[in-house]
Amino acid sequence: MPVIITAKHDGFRRCGVAHPAKPTEHPDDRFTEAELAVLKADPNLVVHQVKATADAKVVADAKVSADKVAAKSKTTPKGTGK
Repeated sequence: MPVIITAKHDGFRRCGVAHPAKPTEHPDDRFTEAELAVLKADPNLVVHQVKATADAKVVADAKVSADKVAAKSKTTPKGTGK
């Protein structure tokens, strides 16, 4: 399944990739199952797996959701944990 990843901080590195702060789609063979587990567990990333047959609306909805999370994290002052 393709994976859409958004970093909460632009350029955050994990699994050999500098992830941008905008939703980025990766092909389903880009990451191993172990790497996907690491990515999903990282609180600095928003990870959505979408079905390969997903229509454009499903992909767009995942990107909007990731954008909202990323935008919210930008407004939280560092070190506050809120």
